[in-house]
Amino acid sequence: MTTDLQMPALFVGSFTHSLDAKRRMIFPSSWRSLAGGSNQLFAFPHPEEKCLYLYTAAEMMRRLDELRTGGAIDRNAQQAIRSITAGADMLVWDAQGRIRIGENLLRHIEVKEQVVLVGALTRIELWSSENFDLALPQDSSTAENVFFGGY
Repeated sequence: MTTDLQMPALFVGSFTHSLDAKRRMIFPSSWRSLAGGSNQLFAFPHPEEKCLYLYTAAEMMRRLDELRTGGAIDRNAQQAIRSITAGADMLVWDAQGRIRIGENLLRHIEVKEQVVLVGALTRIELWSSENFDLALPQDSSTAENVFFGGY
């Protein structure tokens, strides 16, 4: 049995990188290949966590299509979208795979020297190394059931 469904990029694993003097980091080459033909990521500061959510251009288009087909957007939803996108940024990696992250986004994650990129399936999370260590759960029965439970 075959299917014509296009598989979304699935990001797993984690990478720790130091920022250089120009506040750039290396975006892992294995993840660059998952981004398709685009060298762009869309970075959104999480409203409650000290991390950034990074989405590929394809994932952003998928999310935008979902938003469009969801019907009319009320005033509260419009304000929420405006609030989230006002602090967002488009990140582009160069030929060496380096991405420069804006100071406002770095302040949000409270980075000192190192960042941690974490694959979270259809998105990537970007944390300061200090805040990532604090965010790791001691126990997650929900995650355990999803990934290791029966079928």
